[in-house]
Amino acid sequence: MTSLLDILSVEPQGHDMFLGSSSGMIQHLFGGQLLGQSVVAAARTVEGREINSLHGYFLHAGDGRRPVQYEVQRTRDGRSFSSRRVVGYQDDHKIWTADLSFHTGEAGIERAEEQPPSLAPEELPSFMDGMRSTVGTGSEWNDLDIRWGGPWPPAGRAPAGMSPRNSFWFRFSKELPDDDAVLHAAVLAYVSDLSFLTPVILPDGAFMWSPGVRATSLDHAVWFHRSFSVDEWLLYDQYSPVASRGRGFAIGGISAIDRGRVASTAQEGLFRFKNEVR
Repeated sequence: MTSLLDILSVEPQGHDMFLGSSSGMIQHLFGGQLLGQSVVAAARTVEGREINSLHGYFLHAGDGRRPVQYEVQRTRDGRSFSSRRVVGYQDDHKIWTADLSFHTGEAGIERAEEQPPSLAPEELPSFMDGMRSTVGTGSEWNDLDIRWGGPWPPAGRAPAGMSPRNSFWFRFSKELPDDDAVLHAAVLAYVSDLSFLTPVILPDGAFMWSPGVRATSLDHAVWFHRSFSVDEWLLYDQYSPVASRGRGFAIGGISAIDRGRVASTAQEGLFRFKNEVR
């Protein structure tokens, strides 16, 4: 079984080129893999600064059974910020591009939205228990402890007419080094794509992987606000304020129990439905 740490450990392939492996467990490449691997690849070219934002575009569906080649372009190194562009390829076919920003961190304003109300993670069911038939037992998702706060089971159908909001707790199932901020950021980026478009179609009684739903992520953004540990519980609250012209938009907040919001996310996706859904 390929572990999540194996997936995120991109291999140098020459000057600012990196190779990211795929687990081969699913046919279509999971967007979180591109996000997490891009964080690691770009961070390999930056010293003394931590990531503060990532903005990426999914250009073509990737093959989940094949590795991804990453090219990192050093767009700028300023006094406080460094900018990097990451381009992902499979067989010289461009499937992904992302712009990442890294910041030294400065003393200044400090404020955080409080964590939204939720049941404690120990009181909620395991996401993997509900999705075992969908993702199998060998997925790198098994390295994550995910407690589902939304409609149960996530592998089935949701009650129609629900609010366009979903949430879940997550943490890496093993202790990670406290001094490896890049790894913690990469895991968070990986998880940030999980179920993100589900709030768009909860009012239709469906999840993004429900039968009859074809959901395609178009772009994805993550803002990293403050330090966090992904081997401690984090709450991911997801909400969709609008859907129009076949596209749905979702925003999210990731909060730590003792620090409030540590990251914010946004994504737009394209939806197409078969008759059994509508």
